[in-house]
Amino acid sequence: MKIKVIYLARLSEDIGKKEEYIDLLESKQTIKDIYLKLELDKINYEIYSARNFEHSVFEDFVEDNDEIAFFPTITGG
Repeated sequence: MKIKVIYLARLSEDIGKKEEYIDLLESKQTIKDIYLKLELDKINYEIYSARNFEHSVFEDFVEDNDEIAFFPTITGG
């Protein structure tokens, strides 16, 4: 299974890339599995996710060709 991972805002700056493709060997993977595989748990701020441009939670399962975005809290005025 292949998915596209997108990093937004400050997160992309902190890890030095905007996107990447990853291959998952197991078919039943959650967004949290990907989060841990990419070692995003080592980031010192809260990270949220979206799956195919819709808000998601870490317990959601991913499917082949999904786009998963990870991003920090976004504020504005």
